[in-house]
Amino acid sequence: MYSHALTHAGFEVSTAVDVDAGYELATSLRPSIVVTDYRLRGGSGADLCSRLKRNRRTSAIPTLIVTASSQPRDLEHALKLGCTAVRLKPYLPDEMERDIRALIAGARVAHWPPEYGARPS
Repeated sequence: MYSHALTHAGFEVSTAVDVDAGYELATSLRPSIVVTDYRLRGGSGADLCSRLKRNRRTSAIPTLIVTASSQPRDLEHALKLGCTAVRLKPYLPDEMERDIRALIAGARVAHWPPEYGARPS
């Protein structure tokens, strides 16, 4: 759904099936942003973010995690590993597009939006 919506919004979208493929794709393409789900085959989206942040070629790429997990430990883990922002599902495509455009433009977005309540500790 997100891939289709973002393509329709004018973004060039590449997809990967797991953490390793996502890392290889990001290091070869060096995209403007990486959007990932928290739960992936071969690890988590947080693991992918961490690997990208440790690579000097990809460390500046903003990363956005989308997750259905509202477990505070998962959300805090993603932020600690260097993910730029975490968003909970349901996350409407137009909200994602807004956040992506802001991140690509270098604008600050909330790591953890206040409408979600207190940030996990």
